[in-house]
Amino acid sequence: MAKEDKSTTQKVPETNLTELGLYVTPPEAYEMWKADPEEVHILDVRSFEEYIFVGHAEMARNIPLVFPKYEPPECSVEPNPDFVSSAESVFDPDDTILVMCVSGHRAAMAVNQLAKAGFKKVYNIINGLEGEKVDDPGSVYHGKPMRNGWKNCGLPWTYDFDPDLMWVPPNK
Repeated sequence: MAKEDKSTTQKVPETNLTELGLYVTPPEAYEMWKADPEEVHILDVRSFEEYIFVGHAEMARNIPLVFPKYEPPECSVEPNPDFVSSAESVFDPDDTILVMCVSGHRAAMAVNQLAKAGFKKVYNIINGLEGEKVDDPGSVYHGKPMRNGWKNCGLPWTYDFDPDLMWVPPNK
C-alpha cells in the first residue's frame, strides 16, 4: 500500500513512510540541495562498503545506520549505536537533511531516529541511490533496483573518496 504525500509528486511505498511525513524524489532532492547547498544536506545512511563500492551522490555525507554482520551461516545487520550522536555532531536540529539509502527503507528508519532526537526537517529520498526494483520477468534487470533512483535519474554521483564526508567512529 502506498500513500500520496503532498511534499512530492510520487507515491511513497509503505516501507518508506516516516513519522515526519516529508518525502522527496531524487530529482527534487537534488534541486533542493542546488538551491541552498549550505543549508540543505544530503545524508547517505548505507554502509561504508555500499557508499564506496556502489557509489554515492557527490555531496552526500555518510553515516551508516547499520553495519553488515556475518556469523556463518547467516548474514544480518546490527545497528550503529553512534548513528544519532554522529548526526548530532555534524547537523543542527533545524537543518534540512535529505536522507538516502538504496531505495528508501533504511532512510525511513534513519529519519524516524533523527525525528526522535529532535530533528524537524528530515526528508526521505524515497527512491534512494538505486531506486525501485524492475518488475519485468522478461528483463535481465528483473528484481534489481534500477528505476527512479538517484543514479538512474542521471544525477551526479561518484565512487570517489572524500574523507570530509566519511563517517569516522567516535573514540570511546
